[in-house]
Amino acid sequence: MTGYFLRRLLWMIPILWLVTVITFLLMHAVQGGPFEAGESKSSSAARAALNAKYHLDQPIWTQYGYYMRGLLQGDLGPDLVNQGSSVNSLLKQSWRPTAELGVLTTIYATVVGVVLGILAAVKRNSILDHLSVGFATIGASMPNFVLGIMLVLLFAVKFKIFPAVGWSHGITDWRPVVLPVLALGSLPAAYIARITRASMLEVMGQDYIRTARAKGLRERVIVMRHIVRNALIPVLTLIGPIAAGLLTGSFIIEYFFSIPGIGRAYVQAILGRDYPMIMATTLLYATVIIVANLVVDLMYAVVDPRIRYS
Repeated sequence: MTGYFLRRLLWMIPILWLVTVITFLLMHAVQGGPFEAGESKSSSAARAALNAKYHLDQPIWTQYGYYMRGLLQGDLGPDLVNQGSSVNSLLKQSWRPTAELGVLTTIYATVVGVVLGILAAVKRNSILDHLSVGFATIGASMPNFVLGIMLVLLFAVKFKIFPAVGWSHGITDWRPVVLPVLALGSLPAAYIARITRASMLEVMGQDYIRTARAKGLRERVIVMRHIVRNALIPVLTLIGPIAAGLLTGSFIIEYFFSIPGIGRAYVQAILGRDYPMIMATTLLYATVIIVANLVVDLMYAVVDPRIRYS
């Protein structure tokens, strides 16, 4: 297990390096620059001076060399849109809302999806099963930004229960958290519910489950000890990418709800051609996805002791 873990960690180095190369090339292939549009629009002389200051007038591989030298020293570069600040300080300020949103949404999606899937499988063809399948179908067919608009119109505009924008770090005022979490987590919760239900039904038809019932074991023991544990393996396969996606793919929801997180800063960086911020955010997202998949692979051995890594 230790050797497998170390090998996976070492594989992160070439993967992240490829991410930097591909992102850097694609980023510079787009027309325009950070000092040519929007609020950063400058005169020709000022633009030339700024390009020279940040080495943007150099050949692309020379620029990449400057970037990698700073990256290896822990410097993610300057913030080209908000001059005078660095990408390091910006990420330090904005990581917490993104992490909180991702973690809360992952918990919501996992708990709701797994519980609904288990109940739907145990109560197959009941009203609860039909409601669970209906929720999964609606949730899987509705994009999160559409659901966000509906939630804002219903709970913020009409009934005024929750605020439409903003974020809260404390537990005393939890209302700003509800709508973003619901908007971002309903789709993955629907997927998890569907996979959990299908996996549960497959395990419930196995011979060893019929043997357990024939031995007279209580249904609750059979469900929790034998069915749920074995049915969670394909669910874990789904939860890993979903958790990574929730932590890294929340930029639409953050921008919509005006949450001061990394996703919102990422959108603003793309619109403003802020190259260092785009690179730093893409690297951060890639690292989160790789680590999440590694954690899921290690969790397989916890759920199923028969799985061993060498």
